[in-house]
Amino acid sequence: MKKDRFVAFFDAIMAIIMTIAVLQFAVPAGAKWSDLGDLGFQVLVYAMSFFWLGMLWISIHNMWHKVEYITRGVLVINIIMLFFTSMIPFFIIYIGRYFNEPVPQLLYGIDVICVSIFNHLSLELLGRHNPQVEESVKAMRRTGAIDLGIKLAGIIIGMTLCPAAVAVSVFVAGIMLLINFMLMKKKKQ
Repeated sequence: MKKDRFVAFFDAIMAIIMTIAVLQFAVPAGAKWSDLGDLGFQVLVYAMSFFWLGMLWISIHNMWHKVEYITRGVLVINIIMLFFTSMIPFFIIYIGRYFNEPVPQLLYGIDVICVSIFNHLSLELLGRHNPQVEESVKAMRRTGAIDLGIKLAGIIIGMTLCPAAVAVSVFVAGIMLLINFMLMKKKKQ
């Protein structure tokens, strides 16, 4: 199968997911700075999730522009990844309301780990059928291991010491993806 149609679909779904959570924010009851405080954690989690998803999208985009052929397995894995990604707006609102509670943080952490796992499975399958991306897949394995390690550490810390560590670990993983992207770009120059 040619990739163009699926890439357009994937890009559209990611854009919707990255935008829809902000539409769920309740307008504050008043127009004072203190009234915005009710949205504080929702805006924080939205920003962290938005930038993590943005870095994930950039990473995926950089890989997919080299891809020539995709299999049915790649399509299925990416649809599953998009399912877990589509849950993020719900968790943004849920965590925003109960930021220091372990259950919303744990569910969010599990969801973003599922997104990461299915992204890495997709990359592995793409590498098998597209030799031109094999080198990039090897580099992404290292990044993926670090990414999952950060998120798992966030869940462990979040469930034992401070629930907010889960959301913070997603933000840290996004920063790591950004740094990796910049290093890879610099290496190519």
